[in-house]
Amino acid sequence: MKPEELHISSLIVHVNILKVDMIRAKINLLQGAEVITVSEQGKAIVVLEAPNQRIIMEVIDSINEIDGVINTGLVYHEFEKAEA
Repeated sequence: MKPEELHISSLIVHVNILKVDMIRAKINLLQGAEVITVSEQGKAIVVLEAPNQRIIMEVIDSINEIDGVINTGLVYHEFEKAEA
């Protein structure tokens, strides 16, 4: 059995500023995703938490599919063994 893990990633998501409210809402509905802030220039800081890297990548793919998302860049990724 594979040990439990916790993966944490942060992203910069460049968005169309005219669609920022809709994009923020859609990202916050994704599993383990939270928009921390969005700059006036349309750069959102997003944090992801998931039990494995595959889910992190699926959430990033889902963010990229949202209308108004221009680009997504992974800034940070770490994982730890989850404590029992």
